[in-house]
Amino acid sequence: MPFSERDFRLEILKSLVEAGSERFKENIRINSLLEDKAQKTAGLAGVFLAAALAFVKLDTLSAWPFNRLRILIPLAIAIVLLVCCIGFCLTVMWVRPIPGPPTFEALDELRSNLWSVTSGLGAYEEGYWGDRSQLWQNVVNEQSSLIDSKAKRLLKGQATLAAAMLVVAIMLLALVGPIISSHLHGVYK
Repeated sequence: MPFSERDFRLEILKSLVEAGSERFKENIRINSLLEDKAQKTAGLAGVFLAAALAFVKLDTLSAWPFNRLRILIPLAIAIVLLVCCIGFCLTVMWVRPIPGPPTFEALDELRSNLWSVTSGLGAYEEGYWGDRSQLWQNVVNEQSSLIDSKAKRLLKGQATLAAAMLVVAIMLLALVGPIISSHLHGVYK
């Protein structure tokens, strides 16, 4: 049996309310994943930062037979990048209120608007479902905005971590290069 035009509009509005509820749950899951990734990225950056700071000892630097600036400049760059990474990750994990589902008060207001209607309630049903779908849409839009900003900050944190790791890799190659060269030079003499 085909829907009447009114029934069809009501089904669409009810579907919007259901979709809003499902999107709300998915946004909560995505937010948790972003915060978890930020925590792991910051932890990894902390490990690298601790390793980098282990190099910044006068004993360690004086034991190396070549120019300290070859070590200190990339090391300083890596440390700055790691601190920035941790900063970006902390802004992702920063506790901010996440928009919740439509409040009881908002839904109660919709109920109270309909409670006074004694006849012709069917005419108000479309407005009720439309208002509920609008409440869900507002919540989901706020959540999406927050999730987008967290995702961008996490990407910046991951990019700075990758840059720091690249700087450390280049520094290690610069450190190991002369040692390997001197060993190979001694082998071929």
